[in-house]
This record gives sequence, structure tokens and C-alpha cells, in this order.
Amino acid sequence: MPKKQKPTIIFIHGFRGSHYGLLSVASYFEDDYNILAPDIPGSGTAKELDNKTLDGYVEWLHNYILDHGLKKPYVVGHSMGSMIVSHFVKKYPDDVAQKVVLMSPVFRSKFNEKKMAAFYKAARGGLAILNKKQQYKLLSSRQLTYIISHLFTYDKKQQKRIDELHYQYSGHFSSADSFIADMRLSMRNQTIIPEGKETLLCFGKHDQLTPYKYTEKVAEKYGATAKRIDNAGHLLNYETPEVAAKIIRNFIES
Repeated sequence: MPKKQKPTIIFIHGFRGSHYGLLSVASYFEDDYNILAPDIPGSGTAKELDNKTLDGYVEWLHNYILDHGLKKPYVVGHSMGSMIVSHFVKKYPDDVAQKVVLMSPVFRSKFNEKKMAAFYKAARGGLAILNKKQQYKLLSSRQLTYIISHLFTYDKKQQKRIDELHYQYSGHFSSADSFIADMRLSMRNQTIIPEGKETLLCFGKHDQLTPYKYTEKVAEKYGATAKRIDNAGHLLNYETPEVAAKIIRNFIES
């Protein structure tokens, strides 16, 4: 009899990251699944899109699945990747498996709406005084990586290790324009719960972008499964990768 083919899981990383950021979670699935973890366009080593919008990334993921000849893969998105994945599943529900995983999803709430809008406005204003070369140098700098790493890490005992991971795997993108487009996408959009699918929301109790209580309310309202990790923040892929992988596996295989 022919050998049964392994199911496939696609991991989609978030803003300012690369596929390396999710390998700490994906590695726990390598024995039983085919793992794909591409860099999103404009990040890591991937060429940027002409259409640097949420719909542009949705079409990129759709074409990625078609180009690889994949049949009903599972998709896992983290942070901005959860936005891309959730909107992709809404538009192309037949492309993927019945179960969808959204890690550290980003939802708009009264708590973070004004804060994110103010951050985007301040960042755009600050960058406007720099030329493109200066913008790229600043946005890819070790200093900015350090600031982001400290903002989003809850477990300070792991801070040094997570800093080093960020230095290695974050802040690599094709141009300042690509970075700014991703920042605009992250600040102006949000994760959604796609209808007709079983959706897992896996998030840290100390997520600095969306309060965990609000995420739990969204899950209850739309019938999603909510799994909170109490000792993690937004970077649960770095802080608690084994716990996150176990939650995802239990959901997929239940």
C-alpha cells in the first residue's frame, strides 16, 4: 500500500519578523507533519509585493498554496500573520483545513485603538524627516529591535535569550517602504474569526497588544476556542513555544 502522506501546516509570521520566529513552535510538529514557514513578502529574504495591502498578502498566500500543490493544509498565523491568515481563510475557505489557528491575535478594543493610532501617527511623523536610506537604517537597527523585544517580552528571565533571537531574526526587510506598509497594515486592520471554520485563539495573558479578557470575549461571541497561556505575552512563540505547540496539536488532532 502507498505510504500515507503527512498533513501540512503552514506557519505565517508577524510584523517585522521572519519565518525563523515561528520555527521554535513548528519544530514540535516535524515528525508528524510537513512544515512550511515562508517569509511574508518584503520580510526576511522574500521579495516585496507591488500591492502592499492586506488583500495583497491574502492573494500571496492563496497563490503560495496553489504553487505548492497543497490540499487542505492547516494554517497558523502569529500577530500580523493572524490577520493575514484569518482574512485569507474568509476569502478562500476551500483552500485550507477545517481548523484554523491564530496565535497572539490582534483585535481592536477601546484599550488599544487610540494607542495604536497614536503610535502609527508618531512613527510616520518621525520617519518623514529622514530620507529613505536613513529610514531603512533606523528601522532595521539593533536599537529598535531591542526596544520592541523589551516591550513585548513578559518573562524577563528570558529577556536576554529573546533579545538575541530578535537580533538574529527580526528587522530584515526589503525596503523602508515595505516596513511602513506592514506597519500601516498592522495598525489599521485586525484579526477576524472566519465563519464556517473551527478557530483556535492561542494568546498570552500578558499580551501587550490586545487585553486577554477582550480576546476571550471575542472568542465567546464568535464561537472560537480560546486558550490562554498565563506566563506569556505577545511573544509566546519565544517565551512558551512548547506549551503553544501542545495547545495547537491538541486542537488540530482533537
